Amino acid sequence: MTDKIVYDLIQRFEIVDGVPHLLSTQINNIEGGTSLFSIAEYWVGKNTKLLPFNKQQYVGYKNKGDKRYQLVLTPRSTFVQVSFPSSRLSGKVQFETEPDTLFPYALRMAIDNKDSLIQLLEDIFPRK
Repeated sequence: MTDKIVYDLIQRFEIVDGVPHLLSTQINNIEGGTSLFSIAEYWVGKNTKLLPFNKQQYVGYKNKGDKRYQLVLTPRSTFVQVSFPSSRLSGKVQFETEPDTLFPYALRMAIDNKDSLIQLLEDIFPRK
């Protein structure tokens, strides 16, 4: 049996000299199972004070006034890519990371299940 998930995709364009330019993309789960991306967004909103910044292909989170993101979530078809500064590592992270090409100060990893996603977020943002 395959889970059926339906998404609402909203894309905003700006037309400059007759040429459309993609400004942002927003993906919302509207029917079916809950995506890993939605779980991560909910967890970050509930457990941190980071502000979300929706971009074309990802959502970046940072504190007001910060120049760099403290977390970047990128939805993929079967997993969510999580990027974060190496300084956020508390020594508890037991996942394989690699340097992020878009954010050179950050590490990234692909997470494909809910338990690993929650554990990673709790390791990056420990509750005090």
